Amino acid sequence: MKYYTFYKHLDWTFILKATDEGLSSLHLYENDDLSKLEHNEEKMKPYVTYLDSFFKGEITNDIPLDIKGTKFQMAVWCALMDILPGETASYQDIAESINNPKAVQAVGNAVGSNPVMLFIPCHRIIKKDGSIGGFSSDPKLKAYLLNYEREQDKHAHR
Repeated sequence: MKYYTFYKHLDWTFILKATDEGLSSLHLYENDDLSKLEHNEEKMKPYVTYLDSFFKGEITNDIPLDIKGTKFQMAVWCALMDILPGETASYQDIAESINNPKAVQAVGNAVGSNPVMLFIPCHRIIKKDGSIGGFSSDPKLKAYLLNYEREQDKHAHR
């Protein structure tokens, strides 16, 4: 069975989708077809709690994920999870971290196909020149998340 719920933060409405094994999708809601999913607040509670904690700047426990990807995508997504809140990395940094330094464009494609934004922090990837670069979602959301995490990081190190 697949489940879903919505999560609102400021002007953004996210949709979370999960199976009994874990979270399978988190993205901005854009009139997704939900006809084959069950709206279930109880099943989705751990993921909503994670997002509540995330937006309070709190470190949270690992959340089970049920995501599918190629071996390469999974390697990239694992590398993204090593980037701490308040920090950023470039596509080149990720390519090097997975021992495939020439795969910068492929890393970009894998980052862009991340099915669970925030849980796998693709928003922490910026261009080599320091500009914020692309985002599979709303670029204003990426800028907000980067600024938010930097501010949280500053408060944590006072």
